Amino acid sequence: MKIERIAIDSQVLGGNVLAIQDFDPAADFAGFEHAYIAAYDPVYVSAKVPLERISDVHALESAGFQLAECQIRSMVKLRKPYDVSAYPYDFEQVLREEDLDAVLDIAETTFVHDRFTTDRAIDPAVSGARYREYARQSFVSPDEAVYRLMDRERRTVAFKTHRYVGATEVLFLLGGVHADYKNLGLGLINEYFEFNELIRKGIRKGITHISAANYPVFNLEIAQLGFRVLTTFAVMRKTYSRGSRTKE
Repeated sequence: MKIERIAIDSQVLGGNVLAIQDFDPAADFAGFEHAYIAAYDPVYVSAKVPLERISDVHALESAGFQLAECQIRSMVKLRKPYDVSAYPYDFEQVLREEDLDAVLDIAETTFVHDRFTTDRAIDPAVSGARYREYARQSFVSPDEAVYRLMDRERRTVAFKTHRYVGATEVLFLLGGVHADYKNLGLGLINEYFEFNELIRKGIRKGITHISAANYPVFNLEIAQLGFRVLTTFAVMRKTYSRGSRTKE
């Protein structure tokens, strides 16, 4: 097992946020936990384990972790572009700081199914601030990109971010629709435009992670866009107060 500090989450929560990698139920978890508490004095620690490994879930529960989210990893192959000629929108990469603000505003307000929004132990304001910073990170990271969907009056109505993984694969990151334009089918249109842009760039495969509680996106990607489920995960978390005393 190893521990990773998550920089953006730590910034937003105001204390160190850690993620456990390669969880091993046979290891001395008490000693491992003592070491990361001593090193980081965390406020939040998470671990993601395949859902079929129920024994791992139980081991984490015994250590004081609770289920935060069921997460789905899925994949889509990008083959034929979609016909978007009937849609009165433009899709372009955000390259200027002044064009980013509208995207950040959507990122801050659009998400309602993520594990930080639904967690009663977390300040409700954390989720929006967190996604705002992740969208900003995609703007400055050389291997990531931010795109926006605009109407004919150049208003940003939706956005997408992704990370390039090699020459022909991407990891889909964030996507959202402005609150004033929800329930109009823009989520699907936004995906069509992104897929077309990626195909144009030679991308042939995309991977994504979504919350199983996000039924609209789950149905959109699986039923309409041809995503195939690869793995499901239990995302477990434990919160801590300063000075190594657990809250729960």
